[in-house]
Amino acid sequence: QDSLLNQWNQAGLKMLMFGDETWSRISPVRFLREDPTSSFFVADYTEVDENVTRHLDEELVRDDWDVMILHYLGLDHIGHLEGPYSSLVPKKLEEMGEMIQKIHQRLSSK
Repeated sequence: QDSLLNQWNQAGLKMLMFGDETWSRISPVRFLREDPTSSFFVADYTEVDENVTRHLDEELVRDDWDVMILHYLGLDHIGHLEGPYSSLVPKKLEEMGEMIQKIHQRLSSK
């Protein structure tokens, strides 16, 4: 079955995956490094994201990978728990914005 993962794998790209365990369970390829997190603890919207974020500083300075998949679950879990207008949404969106900014700054400086 054709997918981006298969195409990247066939092209010899080295991939990392941090976040939702579904990537590891159904992926036809193996990741260079991975740290899957269960997506079924919907009441958790902090630890699932911290598990992804804790890898960023180390991985962004390494140069042995080509693709990094970061599947943050917290915002989705908040939506399922409290809906899109939850008071938790703005803080979580700010956190995700900070992660995007960090990634952009680190990759731009390479």
